[in-house]
Amino acid sequence: MDTTARPGRPPRMSRDKIAATAIEILADEGYAKLSMRRLADRLGTSPMGIYYYFESKHELLGYLFSRHDGVADYRRSRTADDPYDRVVQAAETLVRFLEAQPWALAGIVDGHVEIEEFTRRHLRDLADGVRDLGLRGADATEALRGVWRIVIGAAVLGSAPESGRAGAGSPVPCAETIECFLAGRLARAAATAAE
Repeated sequence: MDTTARPGRPPRMSRDKIAATAIEILADEGYAKLSMRRLADRLGTSPMGIYYYFESKHELLGYLFSRHDGVADYRRSRTADDPYDRVVQAAETLVRFLEAQPWALAGIVDGHVEIEEFTRRHLRDLADGVRDLGLRGADATEALRGVWRIVIGAAVLGSAPESGRAGAGSPVPCAETIECFLAGRLARAAATAAE
């Protein structure tokens, strides 16, 4: 049997194949090492072959986050009815997702991924829960920012190799912190409304 490669057109490229290779580079080498040229070299094509599918690195990163709508895969139970519990549950889900997808966490922390893009795709449950708590305007914005900071902190600490937690599936330690934070935000909003 002849196992030599046949001359002619190289194997077909696809957006998913490019995305999978980009995630490998991000996970192994970090965002600074991801370039269209490096990606093309890894795939055995020219940079123009990559640009046929993605206009820019920014578009590629946006695709990675839209393709990886896997936050739902990290939910442990059905969505809670109580908005307070729903916010905590959504935050815990985000922590699990970011711990399991270090390329996503690194991109957010290092500023390579726009928070707005991630927020639009993955924070809807969190935003809906905050709104259902009765927080509006600046109170809702500050509550979301605070919970998001707790999520990022928990994910960074949980994904650190010395934490011993990465990939272990152990409980996310941010629930109590988020509960206390939300209680404070709700009390502040009630006090402001009473004035």
